[in-house]
Order: sequence, then structure tokens, then C-alpha cells
Amino acid sequence: MSHYTEKDTNRMNWSEFDDLIDVLIQKIKTHFGDVKQVHVISQLHRTGGIVGSVLAIKMGVVPLLPVQFKYSYNPKKINQIISVPDILVEVPENMNVLLAEGNTSSGSIAKEAARVIKEKYPKAKIYLATLSKVFGGFEKLENIEEVFYGVMTDENFKATDEEKKRFNLRAGITIFPWENPKSELEDINAL
Repeated sequence: MSHYTEKDTNRMNWSEFDDLIDVLIQKIKTHFGDVKQVHVISQLHRTGGIVGSVLAIKMGVVPLLPVQFKYSYNPKKINQIISVPDILVEVPENMNVLLAEGNTSSGSIAKEAARVIKEKYPKAKIYLATLSKVFGGFEKLENIEEVFYGVMTDENFKATDEEKKRFNLRAGITIFPWENPKSELEDINAL
């Protein structure tokens, strides 16, 4: 098991964050043809709260559907912290929900979030918009129609030099502008 330190991290600045939000929006527009086809944004708190809020503002999507999960390590499991709320405005029964996340590694929390959203809104189609996706991970996720990402990272330090270049991978462990490197490393090193 590796023990990561601050020298393994790569802090993202706000300008890069904004550029990646624009990349995500362009991918979403390309897929749907119009961002108005996204009816609800579900923020996967913690980092997805900021990503989802900025996407909602820039895309003009009003209904937000916050959900939150947290890993526990002894025993290892995912705990739901915020349940899926009722949507109090009119949305189509077969709505398109954009699940927003900051960084997606295994996708296990995103899959769990999609599962509980589908449980409450069975006809919803769920899409994942993640600012960064870890290289070498999933391609498809259960209950998620499509995955949009701003950048891929070499956060697992497994990519070859050729893969880093070919996929333009972001080096190191991404630390978002609002994150504390020490706290993030504690979580990563606990896995």
C-alpha cells in the first residue's frame, strides 16, 4: 500500500477549473444538442456541490438535487449522508439528471448515488459530469447513461509515459482550489 504525501499532489487553480467546466458543458451540449435537455443537476457533495452549482449557473438549470455519501474504512463501506429530496418544481417524469462530481476514481459513489436517485425517480435517466476522471478506471457505470469528464488524471500513478502523452493526463493527485491537501491525503491514504 502506498503512502502519498503533498509532493504527490497537483493543485488545480480556479482558471483551470473554469476551463474544465467549459469542456464539460461542451461535451454535454454535443451529447444532448441543447443543455435545456438537462432537467436537474444532482450535486454529489462535497466536491460535486461546487461543480454542480457552477454547471447549473452556466447552463441555466434551476432544480438542484443534492446527495451525499462518505466512505468509511472499518469496515469499508459507503454511507449515505443526505437522502434524495423531493423536487418541488415541475420536471418531466422521464427527466435527464446530471450527477455532478469533482473527481471520479472507481465510480463507486457515483453508482450508489445513481442507484438511490433511480430508486426515488425510476424513470429518470442519469448522466455523470465529473471534472476529472482517473485514468485506467471504469468506462461504464451501472444506472448511468453516459459519463462526461473534463480531464483524465494519472492519480493512480499507473500510466506509462506514452499513455500520459497520448491521453494528455493531468499529473499527480488533483487537489481542487477549495480543498485542503492534508485532509484529502488522509482520505486517500486510508483506502
